[in-house]
Amino acid sequence: MGLVKGLEGIGIRRESIFIDPLIQPISTDTTKGVMAMDSVRGIMREIPGVRTICGLSNISYGLPQRRIINRTFLALLMCAGLDAAIIDPIDDKIMGVLKTTEMLMGNDEYCANYLKGARAGQIVS
Repeated sequence: MGLVKGLEGIGIRRESIFIDPLIQPISTDTTKGVMAMDSVRGIMREIPGVRTICGLSNISYGLPQRRIINRTFLALLMCAGLDAAIIDPIDDKIMGVLKTTEMLMGNDEYCANYLKGARAGQIVS
């Protein structure tokens, strides 16, 4: 909280402050995913108005089939309150997960973005 207050003290709006909960590999400790989700929830609760961001693929480091882990983790973190993520730009399916999760969270009026993504072939079963 001290860092946020310091940044606000020099004129940076709280909405422009992004906090990274530092995602750690689940391959070294299976509690790291839950810890990250709890961290995002805590940041959002304790410091209202700030944003959260993370390097998503850190969670899957050292494991096979990393993309499915990253996609699933993105959806879970979004539900915990994550605002932004550094994602794999060549993983087309992660955009489908993003749009589908936004829709399921009630952030896509009339499912417009989901439908647009499905029509464009970004969202496939």
